[in-house]
Amino acid sequence: MRTALLFVLLLILLPVSVAVQDLLPAIPPFQERVLLLPVVFCFGAMALPLLPALCFALLVGLVQGLAILQIESGQIELGLVGPVVFFLSWAILLQMASEATRGIRWEIHAMGSALVTLTLIGGEFLILCAKRGGFPADMTVLMRCLVPAGSALLIAPVVYFLLRSLVPLVPDAGLGLTRKSTLDA
Repeated sequence: MRTALLFVLLLILLPVSVAVQDLLPAIPPFQERVLLLPVVFCFGAMALPLLPALCFALLVGLVQGLAILQIESGQIELGLVGPVVFFLSWAILLQMASEATRGIRWEIHAMGSALVTLTLIGGEFLILCAKRGGFPADMTVLMRCLVPAGSALLIAPVVYFLLRSLVPLVPDAGLGLTRKSTLDA
């Protein structure tokens, strides 16, 4: 029941996060954007069981792919396949991190959000560089990759505690451990 409620809540937050991130102003001086979609994705990928997490990753990949779909001179530069594979791969990695830490933790969620954001923006940049020919790496490009990752690192704990309070998760329920037995050990 909690998993279904969490899944529905995350599905509602998916378009809301894309809309809100587009409405947020750019961060000066290089006009970087704050990305909320990777933060919501990381929470869903870590909090949901494997199959719902993969379904959620597929939906996030489709939404991100449609958001960045770019056609230049009749050629698709950024399509749907890249984001879908990207988010499915990260969902598997985040599931492994969640299992290794015996449930979702805010520190892992924050670091995962920053890494997903950094690799998402960096990967899009590298794909565009490969298709257009050239590699204009300068301070502006570096800041446009690092500042959104840093903002995701700062926003992730807020999102984590907000969602954690709305849908309480019990990571140790499957292990058969109680609070008393874990504190005594």
